[in-house]
Amino acid sequence: SVKKRMRAKHVLRIAIAHICLYIFVILYIMFGAFIFHYMEGEKETVKHQVQRSRITILKKDLLDSLTKTNDESEIEELLFYYMKNVSSLNVTLENYFSFIDPHKEPQKRWTYPASVLFSFTILTTIGYGNVAPTTYECKVFTMIYGAFGIPLFLITIADIGRFSKTGIMFMIKKIFRRELRKEGEQHLLREIMEVLLVIGILFGFIAAGSAVLPMWERELSYFDSVYFSYMSLTTIGLGDIVPRRMDFLLPTLVYISIGLWLTTAFVEQLADVFRLVHYAGRQVKNVKGITVWLGGRRLSMGTLIQTVCRKVGMSDNLIGTINWDRTMQAALDGIQPALVPIFPWHFADFIERDPPLIDVSMDLEEMEREQQMNGGSFFCSMLNGKHAPFLIPRSLARSPFMTARRHSLDSPF
Repeated sequence: SVKKRMRAKHVLRIAIAHICLYIFVILYIMFGAFIFHYMEGEKETVKHQVQRSRITILKKDLLDSLTKTNDESEIEELLFYYMKNVSSLNVTLENYFSFIDPHKEPQKRWTYPASVLFSFTILTTIGYGNVAPTTYECKVFTMIYGAFGIPLFLITIADIGRFSKTGIMFMIKKIFRRELRKEGEQHLLREIMEVLLVIGILFGFIAAGSAVLPMWERELSYFDSVYFSYMSLTTIGLGDIVPRRMDFLLPTLVYISIGLWLTTAFVEQLADVFRLVHYAGRQVKNVKGITVWLGGRRLSMGTLIQTVCRKVGMSDNLIGTINWDRTMQAALDGIQPALVPIFPWHFADFIERDPPLIDVSMDLEEMEREQQMNGGSFFCSMLNGKHAPFLIPRSLARSPFMTARRHSLDSPF
């Protein structure tokens, strides 16, 4: 139960960091939507008032001019200039009919849900283009907002995409009840099969989601839904089809977000295949200089190898005699290296080249019993007290070699 509680705390501590990142991204989108709605919404109201007044004047002038002439060419010319002037106001057809009817309110583009969609398309780099900032201040804020938000969102999507890929591989292992091994010549084939699997899941998700979208976007056919999903999830975003129902904005954004996670997992899996192709035929070089990430920190393979070898009792001289490039290449080829004893039988040569590690004149069994009573691990002190205690495995302390040396030598070694 203690181990379970400790593991639960460890998982919770890791999960909290990721959850905080996701919550921060959501708040960042909502904050940007509030700013966009505030900066563009008020100016849009004033703009509609100006457009309504201007259209009213143009319509009155047109009607007055039409009552004064019966010439067909002149009437066509009056209609041409009227349409040209109305077009210059950038008025949508829906708003035009609202402007000529004093009892109707024009449809606003910069509502808060539309601002949320605009913020989302900036961070995802989809950019439908159905709404765009018009003021100088809002354009500057859009650039600053995207400069910080796009990397933040990409990191978040990549993080979730990695979890998605891990979850998919975990389910595969559970289904087939065996480890997915990548060895020898099947390595590239295994990577390609995993890419095809992720592609199948992605296209299955698009096919299923495209069947649900027409339920709230009623003007979309199934083909239009597939087209919209593909353009959105690949972040092409031509803008010819955009979400219209703002009351169903949340499920639409959730659908796009999940699709982006799967797209990221697909790109990451495809990158593994590209790495295999790029490094095909190359030999392992400078293993100790390779850097890896462990526990949120980066360290070199040389440091990692030296730490692990010292932990099991290998001396620095013995570590230095191993050709790690050749050893790693053999491991990648599936060849098991020959066993090398940690304590060579030529003990005198071992003592001459390496500092003393173990005082075998001491009663190891008695020390082990003392350490068990104290709750510590079994160790042997180094000669003359000049070095810190050195941990060795119990199996090594009880080995025939160590027992024979302990009882047959008068000197410490």
